[in-house]
Amino acid sequence: MSKINNLFLLLFVSFIIFSHYLYGQSPENTPQKVYRYCYVVNSKDWYKNQGKLWKLEISKNPHNEDAWYNYFFAARYGWANVKGQTNTREALMDSIYNEMGKAIPNSWVYHYIHYYNYATDFSRLEKAYQINPNRPDLYWEFIKEYTLTGQKHKSSEFCKKLYESKDISTGIYNLNYNMLNSTTKNSILFTNGDNDTYPAWVLQQAKGIRKDVLIITMHGIFSYRDYLKSILADKGINLNIEKLSKTDVTSYFNALVKSLRTNYPNIMIHIARTVYKPYYERFKDKLYLTGFVFTYSEKPFNSDESNRKIIENDLRLDYLDIDWYADLHVSEPLVNQLNLMYVDPSLKLAEYYNLKGDIKSAIKWKNKALFLSKRANDEDLIKKIEEKNW
Repeated sequence: MSKINNLFLLLFVSFIIFSHYLYGQSPENTPQKVYRYCYVVNSKDWYKNQGKLWKLEISKNPHNEDAWYNYFFAARYGWANVKGQTNTREALMDSIYNEMGKAIPNSWVYHYIHYYNYATDFSRLEKAYQINPNRPDLYWEFIKEYTLTGQKHKSSEFCKKLYESKDISTGIYNLNYNMLNSTTKNSILFTNGDNDTYPAWVLQQAKGIRKDVLIITMHGIFSYRDYLKSILADKGINLNIEKLSKTDVTSYFNALVKSLRTNYPNIMIHIARTVYKPYYERFKDKLYLTGFVFTYSEKPFNSDESNRKIIENDLRLDYLDIDWYADLHVSEPLVNQLNLMYVDPSLKLAEYYNLKGDIKSAIKWKNKALFLSKRANDEDLIKKIEEKNW
């Protein structure tokens, strides 16, 4: 065979190997880290595919802790109940957990998954921490446990650890900073879940920001009534929690708010805009948009002026226009969606200035809302804003 033919053969074989390498490294065929829902939300199909890929990694090396971690959460987030399906997500999680116990019984992942999935044995979380004290996943769970059980000093300790870990994006911290600073002094703020509660707790405990505000998470008050009584008592509030509904969260919440307003009318109540709307549907006519929260008021008040003062004096907004590369985080797409919560207060301020004849300021805040809508690719909001003729 000639040297030229040998050269062509070598190039051909190299091309086949290179093509195989490229195919093997494509996103569809490469296992990728599965982040918590509070950072990144992907499609069910993406999670199902990742579940298969991480299971394959486990078959190659059953002692791969990262593979087990990602496999568990891919299966958890990718599970979907379909017609005729008899197995449950709980059964699937049990199965993976049991398999994990055979492969990596002494790992931090195994102990962490036990606590995360069953929440019945706090010592398992402590064991996970002893093995791997540098995992921020554990800090979130410690904060929840210590907060709900009234162990304030320990909760504060892990809030500081979570802050120092840089696990939460600056965008999420800015959202929570602005939420806290939209409230009145010594008020109560009802929040929803991970992205509007833990970062706010961290800001209070690690940075001393707005510690006067009592944060009450909707995910804690229904199941942990002793916790609710305790934090209310710290604020000098004593209510008969036992009389509130034990079966319906919405009824429970509505009765709680009514009781607070009736017995402690001088304490302002705010609701984070992330809270599930049906929870406050019955008294939505008493809620006024003020900055980044809704303010509860039995009597109508000038919320336009309150909104203006908060937005122009108390919020951090520069980051919405300019991000430095150090601010980039895996949760950036989700932050862009959450930043849409700035649209309504910005448009409210734009309308305020338009009515006063200050068209320059009105356009400024209209453009702010438009910029955020475009960055989040929200076509409906973009159209709504562009239709305004000033």
